[in-house]
Amino acid sequence: MQKTCLLVLAGDPPSEDLLMWRMDESNYSIAVDGGFLPFRHADRLPNLLIGDLDSLPDYEDIENQFPNLTIQRLKEQDTTDFEKALNWVTNHLNGWNIIVLGGLGKRTDHLVTNLLVASVADESYEITFDHDNEWIRRVTPSCPLILKGRKGSSLSLLPVQEVTGLMTKGLKWELRGEKIGGKRIIGQSNRCESDLVEVSCQSGCCFVFLEKG
Repeated sequence: MQKTCLLVLAGDPPSEDLLMWRMDESNYSIAVDGGFLPFRHADRLPNLLIGDLDSLPDYEDIENQFPNLTIQRLKEQDTTDFEKALNWVTNHLNGWNIIVLGGLGKRTDHLVTNLLVASVADESYEITFDHDNEWIRRVTPSCPLILKGRKGSSLSLLPVQEVTGLMTKGLKWELRGEKIGGKRIIGQSNRCESDLVEVSCQSGCCFVFLEKG
């Protein structure tokens, strides 16, 4: 079974239930700067705290309070904290699945930036953004999506870069080897017509958005 790394960013914090479930399902957990706060509120510790830590002015107190916590403070400003965390994962946890909490909500520019950062990450990594109200999964040629048990759910496809050979199965409006992106954007407000939905592509990257509930 493929291993999973949990990243918690400083966006809209996950509920304690979602955080605890994702921690229990993961093999390694990383707090990304202010993403440490949900761990603290849940009285849990990640394996690693990483980032420029400008959202944690008391990080020295954190070092003293949690001596067993591994902390990597990376002050350079040429990359976002999410990029720093992804770089760490690709250098240390080869081929692991990545679950991202706290990547949505609060500032829209942060959400868009997070999606852009994820879109250019190594395509072999399965990257999922989870939230209490929404679920987003990156689809690349190396990481097609197989979604089970969501018949009747609303689903949208968003190409962040040009995508070719986009194929779907189990949706109300199927895509059959489509090329999307650039001037042609389709795929919003589709619907799962089956409890088994598949999305794949030949090149590029798109995101599948799924409403919860």
